[in-house]
This record gives sequence, C-alpha cells and structure tokens, in this order.
Amino acid sequence: MRMSLIKVPDSMSLFLACWFVAFTVETIYSAEAPDPFAGISAATGKVSTAADENAFSRFTHDNFTFKKEIFSQFAWSDEAPSSSNIYSRQSIGFEILKKFSTRTSTYAAFDLQMRLVRRDHFLPVVNDMEGADRDGFYTEYHNVYADFYNILNPLMSDKTRGDNAGRFNLRVGRSYVPFGINLQTDTHGTLLQLSNEENFGFERDWGAGLWGSLTPDLDYNVSYLLGSGYDMSFDGQHGLAVTRLSLAGKYLNNYGLEGGLSFMTGERLMKSTAIKHTGNKPRREDTDTVDTIREGVDGRYTHIVPGGTMSLTAELSTGQDDDDDIFGQLYQADFLNHSRKWGLASQYRRFSRDTENDLADESLFGEFTWYFRNDVGNTTLHWVKLNIEKQLEQQEGQNDVIVSVQYYRYW
Repeated sequence: MRMSLIKVPDSMSLFLACWFVAFTVETIYSAEAPDPFAGISAATGKVSTAADENAFSRFTHDNFTFKKEIFSQFAWSDEAPSSSNIYSRQSIGFEILKKFSTRTSTYAAFDLQMRLVRRDHFLPVVNDMEGADRDGFYTEYHNVYADFYNILNPLMSDKTRGDNAGRFNLRVGRSYVPFGINLQTDTHGTLLQLSNEENFGFERDWGAGLWGSLTPDLDYNVSYLLGSGYDMSFDGQHGLAVTRLSLAGKYLNNYGLEGGLSFMTGERLMKSTAIKHTGNKPRREDTDTVDTIREGVDGRYTHIVPGGTMSLTAELSTGQDDDDDIFGQLYQADFLNHSRKWGLASQYRRFSRDTENDLADESLFGEFTWYFRNDVGNTTLHWVKLNIEKQLEQQEGQNDVIVSVQYYRYW
C-alpha cells in the first residue's frame, strides 16, 4: 500500500504556485512600515479593531513570517570525468512560519519550507546526498509540519496548567529526525552536515511526536516516524519509534553545553545513501525495508576563546541494519570570529558497516566562511563558503577530493 500526502513534486508548477502566493503575501505584509497611529480618528478617537480587518489581513499580519532564500553552489572533483567534474546546484526558495495565538498564549504554529533546485553534473557532496537522481529542475520541500503547544491544557486546572507549561507539545508532519543533535542545529543551508542522512538515508522524515520539558534539567522527544524519508509512503515498512532525552536549555545558556541520548527501533525503507553495499548476505528482492536499531549519544560545548567563540561537537551511534553492525562517528570543531564576520570549521566523519568486506565511508573536511550578515538568532543569514573534503575511505568508488564553493542568503 502506498499513500502520498504530497506527490514527488518534480514539476515546477507546484513550486511556482507556492512561490507566487508566498511572494504576494510578503508584498502585502511588508509593503510599508506599520503606523502606530493608524486607525485613530482625530474627531472621535475611535480605534479600529481586529474585527475591522478581513481574515486574510489578520492571517498575514498577526505572527506571520515570510523568508526568502537564494542558494548557489559549485563543486569540483579530481576523480570525475573532465567533461562533468563541475557540479552545479542553484536554487530559490522560501519559508513561511505562522503562529496562532490568543491574547495570553501561543497554541499552534505551522512551518513550510520549499526550494526550486537546478542541478547539473551531480557529485556526491555531503550536503546533497538526496540529489543523485534529481538532474535538472526539481521541486523540494523540507519542513512541512504543525506544532500544537500545551495540548493537555483543556484537561487541566489553572494551577496544573502553570505547573506543566511547555511539557506536552505535539508535532505532526515532516521535520528533522529526532535522533542526535540535529534538533538543536539547523543545517538546512550549510555545507557541513550532521550524521543522520548517512546513518539512515534521510535527515528529515514524516511522523508525529510529543516533545517538551520532562524536568527542569531534561527535555524529551517521543516520536513515531514512517521511515520513508522524502516521500510520505508505506511500502511495507512498519515505521520507527524514536526516543530522545536531552539537556534543558539552561545548560546552554549557563554553561555552553548541549547533548543527549537517543534510541531508535523499527523498520524503514532502504536508501542508497545509507546502504551502499549489503556485503555477501543475500537480501529479499521483493522489499526495500531494513530492520533498524540505533543507540546514540551526542554533545556540544561552546565557549568564548581569544578572538571569538569555539564549538566542539560529537555524535556517536551504534546499532544494526538487519544483521549488519553499524557504527557512526562525527567530530566537528567550529570557530567564529568575535565580530561574526568570518569562521573556520573542520569535521571528521566515519560510518562503518560490519560485513565480510568491512565497508566504511570516511572523510575529513575543512571550511572557511565569510559572513555578510550573521545575526545571533539566525533570522538573517548571508555568506560565502569554501569547503574541501578529502575522502579517506569509500564503500564504493575511489577516494576523492571535492572542493565546494557556496553563496547563500536567507532573509
């Protein structure tokens, strides 16, 4: 059985329609700065109320955010044929975030993020593992989810609501897999990625889950995922149950610490980016499913150092895909200049599969970033990046050196 909420949007029509609607909304929303004296009559002093506005105006003026995105990337490989060793990935995109509130609280939010992408001469760059079969124009959706906050409030007294504020929230849709430190790290526009896409074949999945504050020291996430990755589909897999416990936000604010423990079990669709070989063990040809077990630990420490800020990140995961033992490692160091104008980063990653062939992917990265805009809240980003990947070991093909240059703007 196969179900699709959104068909694979390989046509431009869907993207262009969404872009046109969103751009029209943004034009209306930001056409002029709000006048604090608007609606006040000099004769009567009457102030216009929300009832005087139409539904569309209220929707786009109240807790509504529209962001635009430009992404341009070129990469070069010394192993690719000379006629096709320059990879190009160009895109325009947008993000819509709408929050729904009463006079005293926010009770829901919706996020939609999409791109129209043009690829030529694909190369296996670490930030585009899904792009192998997407030559030419392709419409991509990234975030498509709704959050519902404090969902048990209708069942609680006023005192109990206050004691449990932020504890019981629900997310439904497509978003980051809640395994590892991805939930604390937005890698949507960056070249350096975390380990989930290589670990599972996707970094985002469709599903539903509860999340919030478990204790003053711990946050939690308990989710069910379809295990299908990009498409919302059932092709014989049972799905994935995921549990994550992580440090509360006060540890980041007070000590610069983030981290958590994750556990996943279930069945997912096999993705070529996660399983490039299956050793000599025969597989069933009538299914693409993989029995999956993962345990993971991750952490990040951010500290002020002379000249700027240093962050050290680590992700470790172990488990099984069918009968193959899996071990993933990722270590990353980032330095951001105190002016937030430039930064340096380095990453080492290794993903091994315990088969008779002892297969593994292993790479070392170095990166330099120049920021035109880089605000603390990441609401406006504008940069140029130079990234060099040295492949030390590959499950398939020869070891390679890949050089990437990226221009990115999000505003």
